[in-house]
Amino acid sequence: MKIIIADDHKVVREGLKKIFINSDVEIIGEAASISELLTMIDNEIPDLITLDISLPDKSGLDAIKDIKIKSKDVKILMFSIYPDEKFGHRALAMGADGYLSKNAEPNEIFSAINKIYKGGKYLKQEVLEDLLLSGTDPLNSLPHEKLSDREFEVLRLIGHGYKLTVIAEQLNLSVNTVASYKSRIQEKLNLNSTAALIKYTLENQLI
Repeated sequence: MKIIIADDHKVVREGLKKIFINSDVEIIGEAASISELLTMIDNEIPDLITLDISLPDKSGLDAIKDIKIKSKDVKILMFSIYPDEKFGHRALAMGADGYLSKNAEPNEIFSAINKIYKGGKYLKQEVLEDLLLSGTDPLNSLPHEKLSDREFEVLRLIGHGYKLTVIAEQLNLSVNTVASYKSRIQEKLNLNSTAALIKYTLENQLI
Protein backbone atom coordinates (compact mmCIF):
# COMPACT_ATOMS: atom_id res chain seq x y z
CA MET A 1 0.00 0.00 0.00
CA LYS A 2 1.51 3.32 -1.09
CA ILE A 3 0.83 6.27 1.21
CA ILE A 4 1.55 10.00 1.27
CA ILE A 5 1.54 11.70 4.67
CA ALA A 6 0.26 15.30 4.53
CA ASP A 7 0.92 17.15 7.77
CA ASP A 8 2.83 20.35 8.51
CA HIS A 9 4.29 18.96 11.76
CA LYS A 10 7.43 16.92 11.23
CA VAL A 11 6.96 15.09 14.53
CA VAL A 12 3.61 13.74 13.31
CA ARG A 13 5.08 12.61 9.99
CA GLU A 14 7.98 10.91 11.76
CA GLY A 15 5.60 9.26 14.22
CA LEU A 16 3.48 7.77 11.46
CA LYS A 17 6.56 6.56 9.60
CA LYS A 18 7.70 4.69 12.72
CA ILE A 19 4.29 3.08 13.08
CA PHE A 20 4.43 1.82 9.50
CA ILE A 21 7.93 0.29 9.79
CA ASN A 22 7.92 -3.47 9.15
CA SER A 23 4.48 -3.34 7.55
CA ASP A 24 3.23 -3.54 3.99
CA VAL A 25 2.87 0.27 3.95
CA GLU A 26 5.28 2.18 1.72
CA ILE A 27 5.61 5.91 2.39
CA ILE A 28 6.15 7.43 -1.05
CA GLY A 29 6.00 11.07 0.04
CA GLU A 30 5.62 13.61 2.83
CA ALA A 31 3.90 16.95 2.32
CA ALA A 32 3.81 19.93 4.66
CA SER A 33 1.23 21.81 2.58
CA ILE A 34 -1.57 21.19 0.11
CA SER A 35 0.48 22.60 -2.77
CA GLU A 36 3.27 20.10 -2.02
CA LEU A 37 0.74 17.29 -1.79
CA LEU A 38 -0.89 18.06 -5.14
CA THR A 39 2.53 18.21 -6.83
CA MET A 40 3.39 14.79 -5.41
CA ILE A 41 0.12 13.34 -6.70
CA ASP A 42 0.97 14.66 -10.17
CA ASN A 43 4.20 12.65 -10.03
CA GLU A 44 2.82 9.48 -8.45
CA ILE A 45 -0.70 8.66 -7.30
CA PRO A 46 -0.75 6.92 -3.91
CA ASP A 47 -3.26 4.36 -2.74
CA LEU A 48 -4.04 6.43 0.35
CA ILE A 49 -3.32 9.85 1.86
CA THR A 50 -3.31 10.68 5.55
CA LEU A 51 -4.46 14.29 5.53
CA ASP A 52 -4.45 16.88 8.30
CA ILE A 53 -7.17 19.54 8.44
CA SER A 54 -4.99 22.51 9.40
CA LEU A 55 -2.32 23.09 6.76
CA PRO A 56 -0.61 26.43 6.10
CA ASP A 57 -1.88 27.14 2.60
CA LYS A 58 -5.29 25.48 2.57
CA SER A 59 -7.56 23.42 4.78
CA GLY A 60 -7.38 19.68 4.28
CA LEU A 61 -11.17 19.58 4.20
CA ASP A 62 -11.25 22.08 1.35
CA ALA A 63 -8.53 20.14 -0.49
CA ILE A 64 -10.46 16.87 -0.61
CA LYS A 65 -12.18 17.87 -3.86
CA ASP A 66 -8.85 18.94 -5.40
CA ILE A 67 -7.36 15.54 -4.59
CA LYS A 68 -10.35 13.61 -5.93
CA ILE A 69 -10.22 15.59 -9.17
CA LYS A 70 -6.65 14.40 -9.71
CA SER A 71 -7.57 10.81 -8.82
CA LYS A 72 -11.03 9.65 -7.87
CA ASP A 73 -9.58 6.33 -6.67
CA VAL A 74 -7.14 7.66 -4.09
CA LYS A 75 -8.34 7.04 -0.53
CA ILE A 76 -8.23 9.82 2.07
CA LEU A 77 -7.96 9.34 5.82
CA MET A 78 -8.35 12.62 7.66
CA PHE A 79 -5.87 12.50 10.55
CA SER A 80 -6.35 15.52 12.76
CA ILE A 81 -6.12 16.91 16.26
CA TYR A 82 -9.80 17.90 16.09
CA PRO A 83 -12.25 15.50 17.81
CA ASP A 84 -13.86 12.75 15.75
CA GLU A 85 -17.35 13.74 16.85
CA LYS A 86 -16.82 17.33 15.67
CA PHE A 87 -15.47 16.67 12.19
CA GLY A 88 -15.86 12.98 11.37
CA HIS A 89 -19.23 13.05 9.61
CA ARG A 90 -18.46 16.40 7.97
CA ALA A 91 -15.21 15.02 6.51
CA LEU A 92 -16.96 11.96 5.06
CA ALA A 93 -19.74 14.14 3.67
CA MET A 94 -17.08 16.22 1.90
CA GLY A 95 -15.55 13.14 0.25
CA ALA A 96 -13.03 11.71 2.72
CA ASP A 97 -13.00 7.96 3.29
CA GLY A 98 -12.29 8.06 6.99
CA TYR A 99 -11.56 10.25 9.98
CA LEU A 100 -9.27 9.62 12.92
CA SER A 101 -7.97 11.91 15.66
CA LYS A 102 -4.26 12.05 16.37
CA ASN A 103 -4.67 10.48 19.80
CA ALA A 104 -5.55 7.15 18.16
CA GLU A 105 -3.54 4.05 19.04
CA PRO A 106 -1.29 2.51 16.36
CA ASN A 107 -3.53 -0.55 15.98
CA GLU A 108 -6.53 1.70 15.30
CA ILE A 109 -4.57 3.59 12.65
CA PHE A 110 -3.79 0.28 10.93
CA SER A 111 -7.43 -0.79 11.19
CA ALA A 112 -8.57 2.47 9.65
CA ILE A 113 -6.20 2.45 6.67
CA ASN A 114 -6.82 -1.23 5.96
CA LYS A 115 -10.59 -0.79 6.00
CA ILE A 116 -10.36 2.25 3.75
CA TYR A 117 -7.88 0.58 1.41
CA LYS A 118 -10.35 -2.28 0.94
CA GLY A 119 -13.10 0.16 -0.04
CA GLY A 120 -14.79 0.79 3.30
CA LYS A 121 -15.36 3.94 5.33
CA TYR A 122 -13.97 4.55 8.79
CA LEU A 123 -15.26 6.45 11.80
CA LYS A 124 -14.40 5.73 15.42
CA GLN A 125 -16.75 3.11 16.85
CA GLU A 126 -17.84 5.33 19.73
CA VAL A 127 -18.92 8.05 17.27
CA LEU A 128 -21.03 5.60 15.29
CA GLU A 129 -22.57 4.18 18.48
CA ASP A 130 -23.44 7.64 19.77
CA LEU A 131 -25.09 8.41 16.45
CA LEU A 132 -27.19 5.23 16.52
CA LEU A 133 -28.21 5.73 20.15
CA SER A 134 -29.16 9.37 19.64
CA GLY A 135 -31.27 8.59 16.60
CA THR A 136 -30.41 12.00 15.16
CA ASP A 137 -29.07 13.11 11.84
CA PRO A 138 -25.45 14.20 12.51
CA LEU A 139 -25.65 16.92 9.86
CA ASN A 140 -28.66 18.54 11.52
CA SER A 141 -27.86 18.24 15.22
CA LEU A 142 -25.99 21.55 15.64
CA PRO A 143 -26.47 24.89 13.86
CA HIS A 144 -23.08 24.81 12.07
CA GLU A 145 -23.76 21.31 10.77
CA LYS A 146 -26.54 22.78 8.61
CA LEU A 147 -23.97 24.86 6.72
CA SER A 148 -22.83 23.87 3.27
CA ASP A 149 -19.24 22.62 2.91
CA ARG A 150 -18.07 26.00 1.62
CA GLU A 151 -19.93 27.91 4.33
CA PHE A 152 -18.40 25.66 6.96
CA GLU A 153 -14.91 26.32 5.62
CA VAL A 154 -15.48 30.07 5.53
CA LEU A 155 -16.74 29.92 9.12
CA ARG A 156 -13.58 28.16 10.27
CA LEU A 157 -11.36 30.68 8.51
CA ILE A 158 -13.29 33.55 10.11
CA GLY A 159 -12.81 31.78 13.42
CA HIS A 160 -9.06 31.85 12.85
CA GLY A 161 -9.33 35.64 12.59
CA TYR A 162 -8.62 35.94 8.87
CA LYS A 163 -9.94 38.98 7.02
CA LEU A 164 -12.31 38.45 4.10
CA THR A 165 -9.57 39.40 1.62
CA VAL A 166 -7.31 36.66 2.97
CA ILE A 167 -10.13 34.10 2.96
CA ALA A 168 -10.96 35.03 -0.64
CA GLU A 169 -7.34 34.47 -1.65
CA GLN A 170 -7.11 31.11 0.13
CA LEU A 171 -10.34 29.80 -1.39
CA ASN A 172 -9.78 31.40 -4.80
CA LEU A 173 -13.01 33.37 -4.54
CA SER A 174 -13.90 37.04 -4.88
CA VAL A 175 -14.21 39.13 -1.73
CA ASN A 176 -17.87 39.79 -2.57
CA THR A 177 -18.54 36.05 -2.74
CA VAL A 178 -16.90 35.48 0.62
CA ALA A 179 -18.91 38.37 2.07
CA SER A 180 -22.09 36.69 0.78
CA TYR A 181 -21.06 33.42 2.43
CA LYS A 182 -20.46 35.27 5.68
CA SER A 183 -23.92 36.84 5.54
CA ARG A 184 -25.56 33.46 4.96
CA ILE A 185 -23.55 31.93 7.80
CA GLN A 186 -24.62 34.68 10.19
CA GLU A 187 -28.23 34.18 9.17
CA LYS A 188 -28.11 30.40 9.63
CA LEU A 189 -26.36 30.65 13.00
CA ASN A 190 -28.42 33.66 14.09
CA LEU A 191 -25.27 35.65 14.86
CA ASN A 192 -24.82 39.31 13.98
CA SER A 193 -21.09 40.03 14.13
CA THR A 194 -17.64 38.71 13.30
CA ALA A 195 -16.83 38.56 17.01
CA ALA A 196 -19.87 36.36 17.59
CA LEU A 197 -18.78 34.02 14.78
CA ILE A 198 -15.30 33.72 16.25
CA LYS A 199 -16.76 33.01 19.69
CA TYR A 200 -19.02 30.33 18.17
CA THR A 201 -16.10 28.52 16.52
CA LEU A 202 -14.19 28.52 19.81
CA GLU A 203 -17.12 27.32 21.89
CA ASN A 204 -17.82 24.49 19.43
CA GLN A 205 -14.14 23.52 19.03
CA LEU A 206 -14.18 24.13 15.28
CA ILE A 207 -10.67 25.61 15.24
